[in-house]
Amino acid sequence: MQLIPDNKKPAIDIHKRWLQLCILGIVFFSLGPVAYLIHMIQEDIGWAVTIQNVFSTFEVGQAWTLTLIISLFFYVFVSVFPVLEKKRYAAVSIVFFVLLILTMGWAGHPASLEKIPGFIYHSMHFLAVSVWVGILLMVSWFSTNKENWLDFLKWFTPVAIISFIVTAVSGFMMMTIIIDIADYADMWMLNYGQALLLKHIIVIPILLFAFINGFLVKKQLQKDLSFNPKPWVKAESVVLIIIFSVTAFLGQQPPPHEIETMLKSNGAAPLFEYIYGSVVEPSMNVQFEVTVMSGLLAVLSIWFFVLMLASFIRKAPAILSFAISFFLVVSLYLSLMTSIQ
Repeated sequence: MQLIPDNKKPAIDIHKRWLQLCILGIVFFSLGPVAYLIHMIQEDIGWAVTIQNVFSTFEVGQAWTLTLIISLFFYVFVSVFPVLEKKRYAAVSIVFFVLLILTMGWAGHPASLEKIPGFIYHSMHFLAVSVWVGILLMVSWFSTNKENWLDFLKWFTPVAIISFIVTAVSGFMMMTIIIDIADYADMWMLNYGQALLLKHIIVIPILLFAFINGFLVKKQLQKDLSFNPKPWVKAESVVLIIIFSVTAFLGQQPPPHEIETMLKSNGAAPLFEYIYGSVVEPSMNVQFEVTVMSGLLAVLSIWFFVLMLASFIRKAPAILSFAISFFLVVSLYLSLMTSIQ
Protein backbone atom coordinates (compact mmCIF):
# COMPACT_ATOMS: atom_id res chain seq x y z
CA MET A 1 0.00 0.00 0.00
CA GLN A 2 2.98 2.33 0.50
CA LEU A 3 3.71 2.07 -3.23
CA ILE A 4 0.22 3.33 -4.16
CA PRO A 5 -0.01 7.11 -4.81
CA ASP A 6 -1.83 9.04 -2.09
CA ASN A 7 -4.56 10.16 -4.48
CA LYS A 8 -5.41 6.51 -5.26
CA LYS A 9 -6.21 5.39 -1.73
CA PRO A 10 -7.79 6.64 1.49
CA ALA A 11 -5.43 8.01 4.13
CA ILE A 12 -4.00 5.14 6.19
CA ASP A 13 -2.55 5.56 9.65
CA ILE A 14 -0.43 2.67 10.85
CA HIS A 15 2.45 2.87 13.31
CA LYS A 16 5.73 1.08 12.77
CA ARG A 17 5.04 -0.81 15.97
CA TRP A 18 2.20 -2.66 14.20
CA LEU A 19 4.65 -3.90 11.56
CA GLN A 20 7.09 -5.08 14.22
CA LEU A 21 4.33 -6.89 16.11
CA CYS A 22 3.14 -8.56 12.89
CA ILE A 23 6.63 -9.87 12.18
CA LEU A 24 6.92 -11.22 15.72
CA GLY A 25 3.47 -12.74 15.28
CA ILE A 26 4.65 -14.59 12.17
CA VAL A 27 7.53 -16.08 14.15
CA PHE A 28 5.51 -17.19 17.18
CA PHE A 29 2.27 -18.29 15.49
CA SER A 30 4.06 -20.26 12.76
CA LEU A 31 5.77 -22.16 15.56
CA GLY A 32 2.40 -23.71 16.45
CA PRO A 33 2.46 -26.64 13.99
CA VAL A 34 6.10 -27.36 14.94
CA ALA A 35 5.28 -27.40 18.66
CA TYR A 36 2.26 -29.64 18.00
CA LEU A 37 4.43 -32.11 16.04
CA ILE A 38 7.04 -32.16 18.82
CA HIS A 39 4.33 -32.80 21.40
CA MET A 40 2.89 -35.67 19.36
CA ILE A 41 6.13 -37.63 18.95
CA GLN A 42 8.16 -36.77 22.08
CA GLU A 43 6.58 -39.56 24.15
CA ASP A 44 8.63 -42.23 22.34
CA ILE A 45 12.10 -40.65 22.27
CA GLY A 46 12.01 -37.74 24.71
CA TRP A 47 11.93 -33.96 24.37
CA ALA A 48 15.60 -33.26 23.58
CA VAL A 49 15.97 -35.80 20.78
CA THR A 50 12.53 -34.95 19.37
CA ILE A 51 13.28 -31.22 19.19
CA GLN A 52 16.62 -31.89 17.51
CA ASN A 53 15.07 -34.27 14.99
CA VAL A 54 12.12 -32.01 14.13
CA PHE A 55 14.32 -28.98 13.44
CA SER A 56 16.99 -30.93 11.58
CA THR A 57 15.07 -33.51 9.54
CA PHE A 58 11.40 -32.45 9.29
CA GLU A 59 10.59 -29.89 6.61
CA VAL A 60 8.14 -28.08 8.88
CA GLY A 61 10.95 -27.55 11.41
CA GLN A 62 13.48 -26.50 8.78
CA ALA A 63 10.94 -24.09 7.28
CA TRP A 64 10.30 -22.50 10.67
CA THR A 65 14.04 -22.02 11.20
CA LEU A 66 14.22 -20.25 7.83
CA THR A 67 11.13 -18.22 8.78
CA LEU A 68 12.86 -17.17 12.00
CA ILE A 69 16.01 -16.05 10.16
CA ILE A 70 14.11 -14.07 7.50
CA SER A 71 11.85 -12.53 10.14
CA LEU A 72 14.80 -11.38 12.25
CA PHE A 73 16.34 -9.59 9.26
CA PHE A 74 12.90 -8.21 8.36
CA TYR A 75 12.37 -6.93 11.92
CA VAL A 76 15.73 -5.17 11.97
CA PHE A 77 15.09 -3.66 8.53
CA VAL A 78 11.67 -2.35 9.54
CA SER A 79 13.08 -0.97 12.80
CA VAL A 80 16.02 0.85 11.20
CA PHE A 81 14.65 2.13 7.90
CA PRO A 82 11.57 4.36 7.30
CA VAL A 83 9.55 1.75 5.40
CA LEU A 84 6.32 3.74 5.89
CA GLU A 85 7.82 6.89 4.38
CA LYS A 86 10.15 5.88 1.55
CA LYS A 87 8.90 3.77 -1.35
CA ARG A 88 12.26 2.13 -1.98
CA TYR A 89 12.30 0.72 1.55
CA ALA A 90 8.70 -0.43 1.16
CA ALA A 91 9.75 -2.28 -2.01
CA VAL A 92 12.54 -4.09 -0.12
CA SER A 93 10.01 -5.02 2.58
CA ILE A 94 7.88 -6.67 -0.10
CA VAL A 95 10.85 -8.93 -0.92
CA PHE A 96 10.97 -10.09 2.71
CA PHE A 97 7.19 -10.56 2.61
CA VAL A 98 7.34 -12.77 -0.50
CA LEU A 99 10.23 -14.81 0.94
CA LEU A 100 8.16 -15.56 4.05
CA ILE A 101 5.25 -16.66 1.89
CA LEU A 102 7.51 -18.98 -0.13
CA THR A 103 8.78 -20.45 3.13
CA MET A 104 5.21 -21.15 4.24
CA GLY A 105 4.52 -22.77 0.86
CA TRP A 106 7.53 -25.03 1.29
CA ALA A 107 6.33 -26.13 4.74
CA GLY A 108 2.73 -26.77 3.64
CA HIS A 109 1.08 -30.17 3.32
CA PRO A 110 0.70 -29.97 -0.50
CA ALA A 111 4.48 -29.63 -0.88
CA SER A 112 5.02 -32.70 1.31
CA LEU A 113 2.90 -34.76 -1.10
CA GLU A 114 3.96 -33.24 -4.44
CA LYS A 115 7.17 -31.27 -3.95
CA ILE A 116 7.23 -28.77 -6.83
CA PRO A 117 3.52 -28.53 -7.77
CA GLY A 118 2.47 -28.41 -4.11
CA PHE A 119 4.98 -25.67 -3.34
CA ILE A 120 3.92 -23.58 -6.35
CA TYR A 121 0.16 -23.92 -5.77
CA HIS A 122 0.39 -23.26 -2.03
CA SER A 123 2.65 -20.22 -2.50
CA MET A 124 0.39 -18.78 -5.21
CA HIS A 125 -2.66 -19.38 -3.02
CA PHE A 126 -1.13 -17.71 0.01
CA LEU A 127 0.26 -14.76 -1.98
CA ALA A 128 -3.04 -14.05 -3.73
CA VAL A 129 -4.99 -14.20 -0.46
CA SER A 130 -2.45 -11.97 1.28
CA VAL A 131 -2.61 -9.28 -1.40
CA TRP A 132 -6.42 -9.32 -1.61
CA VAL A 133 -7.28 -9.60 2.08
CA GLY A 134 -4.27 -7.60 3.27
CA ILE A 135 -5.33 -4.53 1.30
CA LEU A 136 -8.92 -5.02 2.45
CA LEU A 137 -7.89 -5.15 6.11
CA MET A 138 -5.73 -2.05 5.73
CA VAL A 139 -8.43 0.16 4.24
CA SER A 140 -11.21 -1.18 6.46
CA TRP A 141 -9.49 -0.90 9.85
CA PHE A 142 -6.59 1.53 9.41
CA SER A 143 -7.94 4.15 7.00
CA THR A 144 -8.75 7.49 8.65
CA ASN A 145 -11.14 8.83 6.02
CA LYS A 146 -13.16 7.81 2.97
CA GLU A 147 -11.51 10.21 0.56
CA ASN A 148 -10.34 8.87 -2.84
CA TRP A 149 -12.48 5.76 -2.35
CA LEU A 150 -13.69 5.77 -5.96
CA ASP A 151 -10.10 6.02 -7.22
CA PHE A 152 -9.16 3.25 -4.81
CA LEU A 153 -11.91 0.96 -6.15
CA LYS A 154 -10.81 1.54 -9.75
CA TRP A 155 -7.58 -0.37 -9.19
CA PHE A 156 -8.47 -2.55 -6.21
CA THR A 157 -11.55 -4.18 -7.78
CA PRO A 158 -9.58 -5.77 -10.68
CA VAL A 159 -6.78 -6.68 -8.25
CA ALA A 160 -9.33 -8.41 -6.00
CA ILE A 161 -10.92 -10.24 -8.94
CA ILE A 162 -7.55 -11.50 -10.21
CA SER A 163 -6.51 -12.48 -6.67
CA PHE A 164 -9.73 -14.41 -6.14
CA ILE A 165 -9.32 -16.28 -9.44
CA VAL A 166 -5.73 -17.21 -8.54
CA THR A 167 -6.88 -18.22 -5.05
CA ALA A 168 -9.69 -20.41 -6.41
CA VAL A 169 -7.60 -22.11 -9.11
CA SER A 170 -4.58 -22.72 -6.88
CA GLY A 171 -6.88 -23.89 -4.07
CA PHE A 172 -8.54 -26.40 -6.38
CA MET A 173 -5.15 -27.66 -7.59
CA MET A 174 -4.01 -28.10 -3.99
CA MET A 175 -7.19 -29.99 -3.26
CA THR A 176 -6.51 -32.41 -6.13
CA ILE A 177 -3.11 -33.11 -4.58
CA ILE A 178 -4.40 -33.69 -1.06
CA ILE A 179 -7.67 -35.54 -1.75
CA ASP A 180 -9.48 -37.51 -4.41
CA ILE A 181 -12.17 -35.18 -5.75
CA ALA A 182 -14.50 -38.16 -6.23
CA ASP A 183 -14.47 -38.62 -2.44
CA TYR A 184 -15.47 -35.00 -1.72
CA ALA A 185 -18.92 -35.83 -0.30
CA ASP A 186 -17.69 -38.90 1.56
CA MET A 187 -15.15 -36.71 3.35
CA TRP A 188 -18.00 -34.91 5.09
CA MET A 189 -18.09 -37.82 7.53
CA LEU A 190 -14.68 -36.64 8.83
CA ASN A 191 -13.66 -33.44 10.61
CA TYR A 192 -11.48 -32.55 7.61
CA GLY A 193 -14.43 -32.80 5.24
CA GLN A 194 -16.72 -30.82 7.55
CA ALA A 195 -14.21 -27.97 7.72
CA LEU A 196 -13.67 -28.06 3.95
CA LEU A 197 -17.42 -27.94 3.31
CA LEU A 198 -17.89 -24.96 5.65
CA LYS A 199 -14.96 -23.18 4.04
CA HIS A 200 -16.48 -23.56 0.59
CA ILE A 201 -19.91 -22.42 1.78
CA ILE A 202 -18.48 -19.31 3.47
CA VAL A 203 -17.02 -18.31 0.10
CA ILE A 204 -20.58 -17.48 -1.05
CA PRO A 205 -21.17 -14.53 1.34
CA ILE A 206 -17.58 -13.41 0.72
CA LEU A 207 -18.31 -13.18 -3.01
CA LEU A 208 -21.53 -11.35 -2.27
CA PHE A 209 -19.74 -8.84 -0.03
CA ALA A 210 -17.08 -8.44 -2.71
CA PHE A 211 -19.79 -7.65 -5.26
CA ILE A 212 -21.37 -5.12 -2.90
CA ASN A 213 -18.06 -3.44 -2.04
CA GLY A 214 -16.66 -3.57 -5.56
CA PHE A 215 -19.67 -2.55 -7.64
CA LEU A 216 -22.69 -1.43 -5.61
CA VAL A 217 -20.58 0.78 -3.32
CA LYS A 218 -18.99 2.34 -6.39
CA LYS A 219 -22.40 3.21 -7.83
CA GLN A 220 -23.54 4.56 -4.47
CA LEU A 221 -20.47 6.79 -4.15
CA GLN A 222 -21.00 8.12 -7.67
CA LYS A 223 -24.45 9.28 -6.57
CA ASP A 224 -23.61 10.28 -2.99
CA LEU A 225 -20.04 11.15 -2.00
CA SER A 226 -21.08 11.37 1.66
CA PHE A 227 -21.76 7.62 1.74
CA ASN A 228 -19.41 5.78 4.12
CA PRO A 229 -18.25 2.42 2.65
CA LYS A 230 -16.02 1.42 5.59
CA PRO A 231 -18.65 -0.52 7.61
CA TRP A 232 -19.34 -2.75 4.59
CA VAL A 233 -15.66 -3.40 3.99
CA LYS A 234 -15.22 -4.19 7.68
CA ALA A 235 -18.09 -6.70 7.49
CA GLU A 236 -16.39 -8.44 4.56
CA SER A 237 -13.07 -8.51 6.42
CA VAL A 238 -14.68 -10.17 9.46
CA VAL A 239 -16.17 -12.91 7.25
CA LEU A 240 -12.72 -13.43 5.74
CA ILE A 241 -11.20 -13.77 9.21
CA ILE A 242 -13.83 -16.42 9.98
CA ILE A 243 -12.88 -18.41 6.89
CA PHE A 244 -9.23 -18.15 7.99
CA SER A 245 -10.24 -19.69 11.32
CA VAL A 246 -11.97 -22.57 9.53
CA THR A 247 -8.88 -23.00 7.34
CA ALA A 248 -6.69 -23.12 10.47
CA PHE A 249 -8.85 -25.93 11.90
CA LEU A 250 -8.72 -27.67 8.51
CA GLY A 251 -4.92 -27.50 8.49
CA GLN A 252 -4.73 -29.36 11.81
CA GLN A 253 -6.81 -32.31 10.60
CA PRO A 254 -5.25 -35.38 8.95
CA PRO A 255 -6.08 -35.41 5.20
CA PRO A 256 -8.52 -38.19 4.31
CA HIS A 257 -6.37 -40.41 2.12
CA GLU A 258 -8.22 -43.55 3.29
CA ILE A 259 -11.68 -42.50 4.49
CA GLU A 260 -12.83 -45.97 5.56
CA THR A 261 -9.63 -46.57 7.53
CA MET A 262 -9.89 -43.18 9.24
CA LEU A 263 -13.52 -43.81 10.17
CA LYS A 264 -12.51 -47.11 11.76
CA SER A 265 -9.64 -45.60 13.74
CA ASN A 266 -10.94 -42.12 14.61
CA GLY A 267 -14.68 -42.37 14.10
CA ALA A 268 -16.91 -39.90 12.30
CA ALA A 269 -16.97 -36.16 12.87
CA PRO A 270 -19.16 -35.36 15.92
CA LEU A 271 -21.04 -32.68 13.98
CA PHE A 272 -21.79 -35.11 11.14
CA GLU A 273 -22.97 -37.78 13.58
CA TYR A 274 -25.23 -35.31 15.40
CA ILE A 275 -26.97 -34.08 12.25
CA TYR A 276 -27.06 -37.46 10.52
CA GLY A 277 -28.67 -39.01 13.57
CA SER A 278 -27.77 -42.62 12.75
CA VAL A 279 -24.83 -44.94 13.12
CA VAL A 280 -22.04 -44.09 10.68
CA GLU A 281 -20.61 -47.25 9.18
CA PRO A 282 -16.99 -47.03 7.90
CA SER A 283 -18.00 -48.65 4.62
CA MET A 284 -20.90 -46.28 3.88
CA ASN A 285 -20.91 -43.70 1.08
CA VAL A 286 -22.63 -40.34 1.24
CA GLN A 287 -25.70 -40.22 -1.01
CA PHE A 288 -28.17 -37.40 -1.47
CA GLU A 289 -31.93 -37.21 -1.65
CA VAL A 290 -33.96 -34.01 -1.64
CA THR A 291 -36.31 -33.97 1.34
CA VAL A 292 -38.89 -31.47 2.48
CA MET A 293 -36.51 -30.18 5.16
CA SER A 294 -33.50 -29.89 2.85
CA GLY A 295 -35.64 -28.18 0.20
CA LEU A 296 -37.03 -25.64 2.68
CA LEU A 297 -33.54 -24.90 3.99
CA ALA A 298 -32.27 -24.43 0.43
CA VAL A 299 -35.07 -21.94 -0.27
CA LEU A 300 -34.25 -20.21 3.02
CA SER A 301 -30.58 -19.87 2.03
CA ILE A 302 -31.61 -18.31 -1.30
CA TRP A 303 -33.84 -15.91 0.63
CA PHE A 304 -30.94 -14.89 2.88
CA PHE A 305 -28.82 -14.38 -0.25
CA VAL A 306 -31.42 -11.96 -1.61
CA LEU A 307 -31.74 -10.26 1.79
CA MET A 308 -28.00 -9.52 1.84
CA LEU A 309 -28.31 -7.57 -1.39
CA ALA A 310 -31.56 -5.95 -0.27
CA SER A 311 -30.01 -4.81 3.02
CA PHE A 312 -27.46 -2.72 1.12
CA ILE A 313 -30.00 -1.37 -1.37
CA ARG A 314 -32.33 -0.45 1.51
CA LYS A 315 -29.40 1.22 3.32
CA ALA A 316 -29.63 -1.07 6.32
CA PRO A 317 -26.64 -1.21 8.73
CA ALA A 318 -23.74 -3.36 7.55
CA ILE A 319 -23.96 -5.38 10.78
CA LEU A 320 -27.38 -6.61 9.68
CA SER A 321 -25.95 -7.90 6.40
CA PHE A 322 -23.18 -9.63 8.33
CA ALA A 323 -25.79 -11.38 10.52
CA ILE A 324 -27.73 -12.42 7.42
CA SER A 325 -24.55 -13.88 5.93
CA PHE A 326 -24.22 -16.07 9.02
CA PHE A 327 -27.75 -17.42 8.58
CA LEU A 328 -27.05 -17.95 4.86
CA VAL A 329 -24.09 -20.18 5.70
CA VAL A 330 -26.00 -22.11 8.38
CA SER A 331 -29.11 -22.71 6.24
CA LEU A 332 -27.12 -23.85 3.19
CA TYR A 333 -24.95 -26.12 5.34
CA LEU A 334 -27.99 -27.70 6.99
CA SER A 335 -29.71 -28.05 3.61
CA LEU A 336 -26.82 -30.14 2.32
CA MET A 337 -26.44 -32.16 5.52
CA THR A 338 -30.16 -32.98 5.84
CA SER A 339 -30.22 -34.26 2.26
CA ILE A 340 -27.74 -37.02 3.11
CA GLN A 341 -29.23 -40.51 3.09
